[in-house]
Amino acid sequence: MEIADMLVDNGMLSAGYKYLNIDDCSEASYRDPISGMLKYNETKFPHGMLALSDYIHSKGLLFGIYTSSGERTCKKYPGSWQHEYLDAALFSSWNVDFLKLDCCYQDNIKDRATAYITWSKALSIQNRSIVFSCDTDELLLNENNFEFPFQWAPEYCNMARIWGDIDDEWESTLSISDHAANIYYASQPGYWNDLDILTIGLGKQTIEEYTSQFSLWAIMNSPLIAGNDLRIMKMEIANILMNKEVIAINQDKLGRSGNMIRRAFDGSYEIWSKPVYYENMSHFYDTNNILHFSPLPLHAVVLLNRLNITANITFEFEELFGNNLSPHQPTPIWTVFIRDLWLHQDLGEFVDTWTAINVPVHGVRMITVLLRNTTYFHG
Repeated sequence: MEIADMLVDNGMLSAGYKYLNIDDCSEASYRDPISGMLKYNETKFPHGMLALSDYIHSKGLLFGIYTSSGERTCKKYPGSWQHEYLDAALFSSWNVDFLKLDCCYQDNIKDRATAYITWSKALSIQNRSIVFSCDTDELLLNENNFEFPFQWAPEYCNMARIWGDIDDEWESTLSISDHAANIYYASQPGYWNDLDILTIGLGKQTIEEYTSQFSLWAIMNSPLIAGNDLRIMKMEIANILMNKEVIAINQDKLGRSGNMIRRAFDGSYEIWSKPVYYENMSHFYDTNNILHFSPLPLHAVVLLNRLNITANITFEFEELFGNNLSPHQPTPIWTVFIRDLWLHQDLGEFVDTWTAINVPVHGVRMITVLLRNTTYFHG
């Protein structure tokens, strides 16, 4: 209940963090021996799960819970194996809005995959809509599995993991984003690639690295799930998690995932791009700067420095807008308007190229690029 209050009071709810999710360890150590019903931990939740759910909903939040498809959860509490329909009905009676299904203690690889399908069917017959989060990392990392979740999960899940568990380390962030780059196309409205919970604020990375993680997760449409302790959250962490301009990119109504449009040959930097809906972002601009703009193509762009030194990163606007050009067309001149989403500043008009100066070690510049005009040079 304390965390529910904090989500409202610290501004996270108004920034878009609607779900309060309880992960592993909420269960009692055994099921009811007669009914087989899952029991909650009465020490941690003395008033019961329905009372907790009611309180969370009273704050304008939504309630999420966790289970595993195996006989045990990852922390060895009772799992849902052969109790899927019973547990789905129980969660529905608690007015659950979000379910994360793990696959610990499920030895048979085929059973792991089919469990998500069984759970999807069990949730579909309940009297409420429940977001279904499929924690499929164990399937991805098993050498005997030749089916990737993104090939079948969109039919059954609302989101599914794309790689192993995240650690609060820079290399872990890069590993996950590298894998996400290969399957960005699977993400679509109704089904999102889940890059895993955000580690922002856990304390083992720099502010620049946390800013990069948030920018990458946002541009790839990963669900933004904060994993830090709100009771000790510093302002610099809150400023990352509640950057409304970056969140707007993540929540853009077009629902198209960003993708990596260029990586340096030496791996020193990356450029990511995502088309976004103009009207979703227009209110962030200085009105005088875009007063005469028509809603032309708009892209969000992340320029990521993977080096251990600061770097300048240059990109050409043709990389964003030139995909449909005919080889017989004259050479275009691209005029754009750029806004920095972390500085919250309009940077002005630029022609053909733009350079991010002194991008910090493991840091990013995240901008929106609004096409202002295209003219053609006849050589």
